[in-house]
Amino acid sequence: MRGSAAGRRVVAAVGVAVVLALAGACGTAGGGGAGAGARHGSDASAGTASGQASGAPAAEGGKGLGQKALDRLALSAQDVPGYGVTTVSGKGSPVDRDSVATYRAVTPEPCGPVYAAAQLGSLHDFTAEVTQDVVSDSDSMGQHASVSLASYTRADAGTVMTELRTALGKCTTADMRPSAALPGAGLGYSGARPRSVSGYGDEALAFDATQVVVDGGAGPEIPVTVLVVRKDSTIATFLSLNPIQPPEIPQDVLDAQLKKLA
Repeated sequence: MRGSAAGRRVVAAVGVAVVLALAGACGTAGGGGAGAGARHGSDASAGTASGQASGAPAAEGGKGLGQKALDRLALSAQDVPGYGVTTVSGKGSPVDRDSVATYRAVTPEPCGPVYAAAQLGSLHDFTAEVTQDVVSDSDSMGQHASVSLASYTRADAGTVMTELRTALGKCTTADMRPSAALPGAGLGYSGARPRSVSGYGDEALAFDATQVVVDGGAGPEIPVTVLVVRKDSTIATFLSLNPIQPPEIPQDVLDAQLKKLA
């Protein structure tokens, strides 16, 4: 596996190490459950947010933000007191563009957008990208999130959300797996369950799923929760995972990132 992909695609690099240790001690957990933080609405459907927020301005002509502009919108430790912020890609670290090919080869093919979102990406090439792990200084067992910012053309940003919305309606019973030829991080997902969500950005979608290891032998099944928010041509993806309690995206992390995008 590529070094840059290893850091980004085994999502929540610090959080994963914590939850894998917990999984070994506590056994396999199942289900997404209801929680606080970003878990708005019911589990009945994915929703859209109001279009009131203007979002980060796209470059002239509908082009996405450049890397330096997007770097300025990423979180710092000062934005989220009480959390440690580790930048995995962007902000001076290498950005992994090869993973898009992995997402496009996922089976079943209609579920590629869901798999990609659970890996903090999409099926479309971005103009710039930043991925960070945000972990509570005092509660590493629960309070953590991986946060990805990706900038696209305006047309592609809208298409990313449309494709994800369509896929969530089709893939609730699918076992999503990377291609053997493009294994990526060796992770699969199952049981994607859309959740209604509103009030974030220009458009928002959310879902729960179960992360499974699909190479190197059997591993723990870990519940994950994902929130994808579009603001203009930038898409922010938030993910949290936890093997022993329903995963929650910390509300203060979510609010701090969306404030910077507004």
